[in-house]
Amino acid sequence: MGDESDDETGAYARLKARLLYVSDEVEPVHVYARAALLAGLVLYGLRLAAMDVPSWQMASSFIHLPMVPIHEFGHVLFRPFGEFMMLLGGSLFQAGLPLLLGVIFLVRKDDPYAAAVMLWWCAVAVMDIAPYIYDAQEPTHVLLTGRTGETGAHDFIDVLGDLGLLKNARAVGYAAHRFGVVLLITSFVWAAVVVWRQYTSRAQ
Repeated sequence: MGDESDDETGAYARLKARLLYVSDEVEPVHVYARAALLAGLVLYGLRLAAMDVPSWQMASSFIHLPMVPIHEFGHVLFRPFGEFMMLLGGSLFQAGLPLLLGVIFLVRKDDPYAAAVMLWWCAVAVMDIAPYIYDAQEPTHVLLTGRTGETGAHDFIDVLGDLGLLKNARAVGYAAHRFGVVLLITSFVWAAVVVWRQYTSRAQ
């Protein structure tokens, strides 16, 4: 029992050390640049989080545009796993790509700040997907096909239909948005703690 507790404590300590790793000396200019970037991400992230879900207001945001080809590539990537995964794959890849990059930054580069920024990107991607989910219940938005989901392809009409959740699409969409906001706030806190630790370790 004692050995298991020690292993758990050791694993937690190692995880914490990796998530909050800071080198012995950090150049002040790097600390200030990261703090400035974090301030921008907080302001822009909160603005995105406040956008209306039913009207898919995020579709008119600048950050939505680069996520469209990532989403579409996800459909191609997941095509070998069947129709259900192909349809869901666009959203999975849209939200999962930044998580994958975050793990790389964290494990291979020892850069938790960059990983926190990738979590911010994932949060925004989830918030961008939420209105698409919401729209599946009563499709009104014109998609890339130039048609609404009632007359054209709509990922979540099929995905939620297969899961028996189509009648609850609006609730699922709002839940996804709230989850995205939680991830967003988590990224703020994580990045802020790392920046503060870097500030206290900066070269004098």
